Amino acid sequence: MRTFRLALLDSRGADRFERVQQFIGADASGAFGILAGHAPMIVALRYGLARFLDDAGAWHYLALPAGILRLDRDDLRVVTVRYFLGDEPGALLDRLAREMAQHDSDLSAARQILAKIDRMLIRRLADLEGRGTMAAESIAQ
Repeated sequence: MRTFRLALLDSRGADRFERVQQFIGADASGAFGILAGHAPMIVALRYGLARFLDDAGAWHYLALPAGILRLDRDDLRVVTVRYFLGDEPGALLDRLAREMAQHDSDLSAARQILAKIDRMLIRRLADLEGRGTMAAESIAQ
């Protein structure tokens, strides 16, 4: 059977597979499959699982929050912020959910800190503006 190359890329690095027989993923319209010789395509992958079959007949699973899939001349690339690769789909989805929850928590904390800094800066600017007005009034008198 013909095969194609698969590259998985995220913020931590990359994994490459030279002989993939089949890739199954999902976008907003549903699941789709890719075999060697497939027409070129670019797809926005949705949150969840994708899987691929290597040339030894083993399925491997990929959990990702979303991503972009690009296929051109039997060279398939999946680019995402973060992915988890393994052979246990349930464990991968749990890991992805934990990672996304932690990311959301970190993002929420960062937003709260930025809001506090904004409030402090506004108060400081108001104080400085008030002092400038008072200094101008005393000069005028």
